[in-house]
Amino acid sequence: MLAIILGTSAPVAADDAPLITTTCSPVACDGVPPIERHPQLQADLGLSVIQLAYEQPIGRHLAASLSAGVFGSYFLPWFDLGDKVIGVGGGIRVTWFARETGRGFYVAPYLRVHRVSGDHDDVHGTGLGFSTGVFAGWAFRLTSRLDLRIGAGAQYIRHHLDTPGGATSSTPFVALDALVGFRL
Repeated sequence: MLAIILGTSAPVAADDAPLITTTCSPVACDGVPPIERHPQLQADLGLSVIQLAYEQPIGRHLAASLSAGVFGSYFLPWFDLGDKVIGVGGGIRVTWFARETGRGFYVAPYLRVHRVSGDHDDVHGTGLGFSTGVFAGWAFRLTSRLDLRIGAGAQYIRHHLDTPGGATSSTPFVALDALVGFRL
């Protein structure tokens, strides 16, 4: 009965296959070639932006991107945290991936600068602004060429309009990340 529960007591033949061992450090595995990641064209569809980006791998776990597109703070008045502004701008983002494949857990700090327009106390104005923050999330492989990143984090938003009231927003806020990448 014990032999049935634990399996056979007779040794199992191993087809005379050699035992292969691999030594790994936190940086690399001996005898295992690095995984090749490719540059990506990306659509960044976050809480406050719709941007197009180009991302370039810069290491086994890192990638950097440049982006350009539209920005909007439509959500700030809902929480009495600032005025609704809209504009155009660009940003930089560095993404650290826990896995060399570019899939799985990631952390991505970013900085975006915007030229915006909006109304403050019923006076229209234009100005400059920025948002900076960090996302943490998960990167999924959708197809052989498409990736999806979904994440959340925190950001700081500040915009200044040339109206008598000046700054229309200066606040921390939730950051949501939704990014679709096409591998080149």
